Amino acid sequence: MSVRAQWADSVKLLCYQVVYHAVKCLPARQKGPRLLLVKTDEIGDYVLLRNLLGLIRHSEAYRGHRITFIGNHSFRQLFEICDAAVADETIWLDKLKFRRSLSYRFSLLKRVRQTGFSDAVNLIYSRSFRVDDLLVAVSTSSNNIGMVTIDSWQTNMERMLTPGHVYHRLEDSGEKTLFDGIRNARFIGRLLDREPAPFSTRLPADVSLPPVDLALPGPYFVVVPGAGNKNKHWPSENFVSLIHHVSRTYNFMPVICGGNTDRAETEPIIRALGKTALDLTGRTTLPELLAILRDARCLISIDTGAVHLAAAVGCPVFGLFSGLHYGRFAPYPSEIASRFFAIYPDETEEKINIGQLIPDTIPMGLMSKIPLEKVIRLIDHELPALLQPGQPTGIQTN
Repeated sequence: MSVRAQWADSVKLLCYQVVYHAVKCLPARQKGPRLLLVKTDEIGDYVLLRNLLGLIRHSEAYRGHRITFIGNHSFRQLFEICDAAVADETIWLDKLKFRRSLSYRFSLLKRVRQTGFSDAVNLIYSRSFRVDDLLVAVSTSSNNIGMVTIDSWQTNMERMLTPGHVYHRLEDSGEKTLFDGIRNARFIGRLLDREPAPFSTRLPADVSLPPVDLALPGPYFVVVPGAGNKNKHWPSENFVSLIHHVSRTYNFMPVICGGNTDRAETEPIIRALGKTALDLTGRTTLPELLAILRDARCLISIDTGAVHLAAAVGCPVFGLFSGLHYGRFAPYPSEIASRFFAIYPDETEEKINIGQLIPDTIPMGLMSKIPLEKVIRLIDHELPALLQPGQPTGIQTN
């Protein structure tokens, strides 16, 4: 971060601090047994937790509590079709507005404070006082619980401004490289004083996904070349060559997916492919994307929420990763998703093989160095067996 950017960030943090103290000065009191659940990170993080939320709803510890769930609005549609029953009330956070608008920040924090919570649980491992810790800190809760985490990514200014003693109890949920789904199961187990539940990301069979009226072709595979973080990048010419190879080898049509913010990544690919691909960039809801992935022959994607959505509906995944956060989000344990294939740059793979990988030191941009031939080789080795009759497809319950 440049000196100018550091100064700008420091000014922003000071403004956030003014809002925090203003909200803390508002009179508020607890209003009976009310539980605040905070989960404001990204879609993939939510997928690796959502099957555990029902344990909290039905636990002895929180029986009789009115539950408010604060989530990132990016996964709101998924929550509403799958998990609405776990909360009595929801608050949806627009993280971009929360960063940019002090009035929006004040209004949302005021709502949290004046709801009158007796208990608060932060369900996020990589906690941040700018967002999720702050929501807990302004509440009236006298029983705040979170996970032990490592704040090495925080700036000195942020450490200085973060108040102490936000939490009354912090649970150690495992080492940094533990797969996040297993970490979440351990944390929920300790929260509720029970053994960790068997963990799965799979959507249950009774979840009704909407019909997709988007002129989907016959056999198809899905490609997601973009992500919210622009440092996650694989060259468009590599995607074009890979798509041509898979299309010709397996006679599948490519379906290009992503949000409106991914157009910079998808448009060069669409221009090169022309009418041989179906462009659904910005045209699908989250439930529709799940339905599309459920019926796809496979997903090819960079490290983004799509890989976790695909695994949740049983779609084979070929995901491109830099090695940052290795173990936390990929590779998947085989007992959770046996058809999830994580592909790393040669440099990362060499360090993994000799046991010298330090995940936090891997630059996210290293993903761009993954050789095209390496991806083709893995797909050609694994995909034919996955296409054999009798292979599991669609939503599963195990």
